[in-house]
Amino acid sequence: MREFAFTITYERGADHLMDTFIDHPGLYARTVSCHATSETMWRLDEVTGPREALAVYDDRLANLTRCSSVRGMGGCPIDWTYETLAERPTRRLIYSRQSEGDGCRSVPYLAATHLEDGVLCRAEQHGHEYKWRILAEDDAAVRPIYDELKGNLREGLSLEFERVNGASEWPDEHATQAELPYKQRDALELAVEYGYYDSPRRHSIQEIAEAEAIPTSTLQYRLTQAESWLATTFVSSETGDPVVQALQLTAGD
Repeated sequence: MREFAFTITYERGADHLMDTFIDHPGLYARTVSCHATSETMWRLDEVTGPREALAVYDDRLANLTRCSSVRGMGGCPIDWTYETLAERPTRRLIYSRQSEGDGCRSVPYLAATHLEDGVLCRAEQHGHEYKWRILAEDDAAVRPIYDELKGNLREGLSLEFERVNGASEWPDEHATQAELPYKQRDALELAVEYGYYDSPRRHSIQEIAEAEAIPTSTLQYRLTQAESWLATTFVSSETGDPVVQALQLTAGD
């Protein structure tokens, strides 16, 4: 098995739903499950982020009428339905079904069309980027997928075929950013950005907190919680159902 990765980058203003991710860096989405045929796609998406960002996301999703960032690349009218299965202050679990027509070309649709059975798809959205990963047989030919995707990109979108790796690079279902509360994820990102984990260390927690106008105790707590999550995830042998986990999230996230 091999992994094929695509990144679609969105300019601001190219897509009203993707603009939500661009305008709210704390917003993050990933597929929990994705299944596609040559006619229809079904998926579960978990979205995490600040309450205000999720409120904007909810509104734009409810008013989605054209093929958008979570559905495809063509910008054409779509036939789709969705339902919010779980709603928490900083998380959503969203089911959707989409029938694709002429001009709509999502990665799962093209994978099902060109590679047929035995293909797995995953996606992440954060900032300007919408990343897709496909796990397929070693001899799978993905060039037709790239060519058709590129041929259906609308203005303001760019496509990069990132890499071709072995299946060992396929991400662990239970070690994803979506399971980490966004404030803790943000603390980790700041720590890395400021060189807290560099050797020698470039900035202390207090220096980072002062630079970002965050109480030192708050940043320390969030970073400690995030580090605890990372360590537990790394050594844990438990599996569990990500859908059940999402449904059982507490309001304290």
